[in-house]
Amino acid sequence: MKLIKIIGLFCLFCISFFYTEKVINVSINQDEIMINIKEAAKKNYLNPINATINDDTIIPGSTGKYVDIDTSYKNMKKIGSYEPSLLIYKEIYPEVSIYNNYHKYIIRGNTSKKNISLIYILNNTNTIDNILNILKNHNIKITFFVDSSFLNNNISIIDSIKDNEVYNYGSQGKYTKDNLIITNNIINNKANNNSTFCLFLNKDSDSLNNCANSKMLSIMPKDNINYFNIKTNLENGNIFVINNTKELNGIIEYITSKGFAIVPLKELIKE
Repeated sequence: MKLIKIIGLFCLFCISFFYTEKVINVSINQDEIMINIKEAAKKNYLNPINATINDDTIIPGSTGKYVDIDTSYKNMKKIGSYEPSLLIYKEIYPEVSIYNNYHKYIIRGNTSKKNISLIYILNNTNTIDNILNILKNHNIKITFFVDSSFLNNNISIIDSIKDNEVYNYGSQGKYTKDNLIITNNIINNKANNNSTFCLFLNKDSDSLNNCANSKMLSIMPKDNINYFNIKTNLENGNIFVINNTKELNGIIEYITSKGFAIVPLKELIKE
């Protein structure tokens, strides 16, 4: 008899708990703040876009987003009203991403924005002052890939270029386990960014494997750039290698005049 009473009380407690929770949920869902949050969640939901793969090349996709309804509600409930600035967003990562395809060459950046990246391969000190002056005058940042042999003898060069992004070019574009470890260590300690990219002007499976095993993304630009061919090559996400610094000022002016922004490589390929 006593056991039956205990079971009965337990069942009554469960029913009471379930009913109370249901009443609370109904009350919350009828709250004007919650209604507005759910409307905003419908309008602001963004599907992720998978990266595009073609054989051994890849173009980044983009991250989606959704409104964290419960956290947003808790934040707004504290002030007692709906406030769009207090909406909390969470990211939805694409299933096919550059970050699970390290053995692919990235041939372009994210195409959803009107951005372009400029790359300069640094293996001597002859033109660096001129380049930095031009960049300062235009208030833009480019991406330097530094030859490992040159860097080993000119470590202080990073101090002058670290306002831009600095990455490892291997030994004349060849990446070995040793130069990845040594040169990445120098860059990681001296630059304002970690060395997370390799650069390829031509395909090289051995170097690609070494970079992939080091969890480094491999960039293979579409083309070198000069002032004469730039007019037919401007597209969202383009990555260009500068091979004539005398034309750099004109190249920058033309790109920006067409409404494109010149951004660092890390920003360009961000999903």
